[in-house]
Parts: sequence; structure tokens; C-alpha cells
Amino acid sequence: MAGIKDFLRLHRPVVVLAGIVLVLTVIPPLDTFLVVGNAWQGILPTFTDELNFARMHTIGEGHLTDGNAYYLEHSDGPPLVLFGGAWLNALPLWAGMSLNSALMLNFIVWSLLFAASVYWLLRELRAPPWGAVSGTILLYLQSYEHVWRPVNLQPVFPFFFLFYAALLRLIREQSRRNVLFLAAMVGAGFYVFAYLWQIAVITLGLLSLYALVRKNWPLLKATLLASLIGGSVGLPVPLYMLWLSHASPYFWESMGRLGLVSSHLPMAEVIYSGGWIGVVLSFLAVLWWRARDLREDEGFIQLATFLSISGLGLWIMQGSNAITGKLLETGEHVRMLILPWLIFATIGIGVFVWKQRARFSRGLRAVAVLVMALLSVVNVYYTYYYFSPFLTAGANREVWQTEQLYVKPFAWLQDHEKKPVVVWSDPHDYLASVLPIYTRDFTLDTFWGMLELAPENEIRERYLISQYFNSPTVADLKSTREMSLYLGRHDLPHEAETINRGVKICRILFFWDTSKNCGSLTTPQELLGDKFFSDLEKRFQTDIKPNIKMYLKKYHVAYILKDKVLDPAYHPEILGAKLVYTDERFELYRLP
Repeated sequence: MAGIKDFLRLHRPVVVLAGIVLVLTVIPPLDTFLVVGNAWQGILPTFTDELNFARMHTIGEGHLTDGNAYYLEHSDGPPLVLFGGAWLNALPLWAGMSLNSALMLNFIVWSLLFAASVYWLLRELRAPPWGAVSGTILLYLQSYEHVWRPVNLQPVFPFFFLFYAALLRLIREQSRRNVLFLAAMVGAGFYVFAYLWQIAVITLGLLSLYALVRKNWPLLKATLLASLIGGSVGLPVPLYMLWLSHASPYFWESMGRLGLVSSHLPMAEVIYSGGWIGVVLSFLAVLWWRARDLREDEGFIQLATFLSISGLGLWIMQGSNAITGKLLETGEHVRMLILPWLIFATIGIGVFVWKQRARFSRGLRAVAVLVMALLSVVNVYYTYYYFSPFLTAGANREVWQTEQLYVKPFAWLQDHEKKPVVVWSDPHDYLASVLPIYTRDFTLDTFWGMLELAPENEIRERYLISQYFNSPTVADLKSTREMSLYLGRHDLPHEAETINRGVKICRILFFWDTSKNCGSLTTPQELLGDKFFSDLEKRFQTDIKPNIKMYLKKYHVAYILKDKVLDPAYHPEILGAKLVYTDERFELYRLP
């Protein structure tokens, strides 16, 4: 007993931090109780876009390749993108746990690992124990949305923070232990998140260049060795992507649906979120310029080196398409890593400035106070912005309550179908996307299935089949609501946005030259052209609709699940379907 008391006293900040994090993990079930109450039937509510729970679930159901979690025909195929965390999160399912129990267990475990890795990093940045606790809690709240979702940043964050802890340790001391630590984090990054290993490669490249310019041969040797070992461990991942790009005839189509466009113009996000890296680095430059004695301070040199290298690594990655010409929603994805960086950078600088305040002039102290206040306000703003969906005042009560009604038809399918079947429901509804999460079955069509490896023609074909009862017209097909269900992120909205971004930049640069032709702003509809939509409608009318039964067999559709409120035009009986289940909200029909 005395040993436990001594441990708690010695590690009180860590114990308190773990306790606070455990309390915070109760928020999703508490929100569910407050909003849904006794009506809860086992469906976790949709806070953001965690409908990608399906990836983890289908792996747990035995589709070990992590193929398309929504479409039966591709469920055992190769994944378009590797997410190692999906396999890790499926482990509790393999151990026999229910989905909801596994989701909560993973959430708790990864939350604790998140907190431990951030606390470690902040302590490496010389933050005092209780300051590290406060910073960790702030960072956890800001990242709560992503830690809640099992794919993809939930299992990524601990590796992200440990990579930076390893980087900082290597800058300070080029020991064998630190080399291996950094190499391990680099190698792991390849398997958990594509953007993470690319950031690591850029960051280590910058560190190597820095060491070379400074003629710091021990640092250069250690950096190159860590890069070689980590790169060797992670090499199978880029080799897999290279193989898949040649082995799959529809790889590039699928990447386009993820949002891949060809452009050397960085997204505005490089300024919106990446610009804060510029603010931090500018402040470090001011300290270097105005507080000349800091140039000999080893602590400042190490901190400035670490923040400059890590910040530039993120910023260059965010705008990397300026060099590569390939843009895959890079700005938004890297933003999710820049904002946590901004918090620990603010804390690291704040701790240093506070300790060294006596060495600053009055004017420099005033500048430091203003910059730290600005960064603090920005961090608090982003924390509220990302955490606010978990405040019940913003909950979509009607959607949450409707989701609970899915349980009854799902239970019927689980009881009556022991092998996976394909169920047709309206892809406009959450129902189509939630079904593969809470049953062993698959859906005919859903937005989320479009983001996996599959032929472009098949995606549009699935959509047209799913709209059999709705009979879409050209006007319908041109609406953004409909286009989002059969066009990928390349066509809606990124290709048009990329063109428009170039036009706007041109107009700004040549505002004085009225003769300069910068082109015209466009829309996805205009880029595709009227013929595209008329051909799509024609195919529906002349091919899909007359041959609907053939297409239903092609995609192994066994059931039609009708929402009586949202789908009044659905009449499955005209296809010979037999009503096998009904309740106050849903009807389930078995196709012959």
C-alpha cells in the first residue's frame, strides 16, 4: 500500500492527467444519454463523419485485406490506401468483443496513449509537469473529434507526437538510443498514415540539410542513419502503392474520387492554417535578431532548430503540390497536424520566454506578450471549433433518434442471414452507410464506398440502380446533392476550385492590366458539360431501368430496405420483392 502511495505522490501530474482523460472519454456516451435517453438502442450517434467505422468492422468480420468496407464485390480486394490503425483497432473484435465495446475500448486506450505521448513531448520541451498536463488537456480537446474516430487519426496521433519527441531528442543528443527511437517512429509512420511518413521524410531531409550547412557531422550522421533504418522498415508501403498503381486498372480513377487533381497552385489552407507556422518562425527570428546573447544559448538554438525544422516540414508538405503538381486534399489533411503542432510550439516558446524574460528588453518583452497572447487565442479558438460538435447543444437530435430505429431491421437481417448479403437502400440516407457498420452485410450504394478502390463506371452504375424508384432527370443529376453521390472529390469540387483559384490569383497579380485574359470562373457542371448529364439520364432510361433485375443480380442485391418516411416513392413489390419485415419506420423486402 505504501508503494502505491509513493508512486502516486511521485507521479501525481501523470496520474491526474490520466484521470482527467478518462473522465473526458465519457463525453460521447454521456451526450448520447442526454440527447437520446432511453430511446438508445445501440447505434452510436453521428457527431462528425465517423461513418467510416465500417473499415474497422469489416476487418473484424474477417475481410482481412481491408478492401472496400461497403461493397461486397470488393470487400476482400486490396485497399486503396493503407491504414495500419484499422487492423489494430479490429483486434478487440477478433477477441470477441462487440463493436460498441471495441469502439469504446479503442477510444480509451488511444486517448491515454495520446495523452502520454503529448505529455512526454511537452516535458521534452521543458514544460513543467503541471504545465505539461494543462497543455496536454488543451491539445486533447482540440483533437477530440479525430481521436474519437477509429480511422484514421485516432491511432496516428501518438506516433505523430512521439516522432517529434524523438526528433527533439536527436537534435539534443545523437546517441544510439535516440537514433533507434527516431527510426522506429519514422518506420511506423509509413504504416499508419500516408501524410505522416511524407512529413517525416521532408523533416529529416531538412534536418540533414541543416546539419550539413552547420557542419554538424554527428547530427548529420545520426539523421541519415535514422532515415535509412526507418525508411527500410517503411519501404513496403510505397512499394505497395507503386505496385497497386500498375496492377489495378482503376487505381487512378479511385485516387481521383479521393480528390486527386493536377495543380501546382497550393490551396488557400497553406495561408489559413500554415500561416501560423510562419508567425511562430518569424517570432523566433525576431528573438534571434533582437536578443543577440541568445545566439550562444544552447537551449534556444535547440528549441529554434526543432520548431523551425518541424514547422517547415509540415508547411512544405502542406504546399508540396507546388513542386509535385499533385494535390490530394493535402491542405486540409496536413492542417489536422499543424494545429496540434501550433499548441506544443506555443507552449515550448512560452516556457522558454518566461524563463529567459530577464534577458529581454522592455520592447521585446512587449512583443513576446503580444505574440504569445495571439497564439493562445488562436489555439483556444481552434480547440472550441473542433470540440464544439461534442457539446450537446449542437447535437442533431432528430438524426440521432432516427439512427436508433435502424436497430430493428438490422437485427432481423442478422438473425435471418448468416452470410453477408447486399441491401439496397437510398444512398441519400445515413441508413445505407450505417448498415455495413452494424451488420455483416453490405450496401448497394453509398458515398463512402465511392472513396475506395473500384471502377468509375461501376460507381455511376450503382448510383443509377439505386435511383430506380426516383427516376432522376438531367436537372436532378446536375444538383450538387446528386452529384456528390456519383462523382468523386476530383470532379466535385476540386477540379473547378483549382481552376477558379488560378483565375483569382491571376486577376490579383494582373489587376492593373485589363487586357490580361485570366480565364473565367467555372463550376463542376460546366466542366463536365451538358452532354455528360444527358448521357447519364439516357443510360438510366434506356439501359438501367429496363434491365433493373439483371443489374440487381449483377451486384448480388438480396434485399430492399425502405424508409417509409424518406422513401415514399419506393414500391419494391413491382420488382417481385416480398415484404418480410415491417415496423413503424421501415419495411424490408426480399428480392426473388
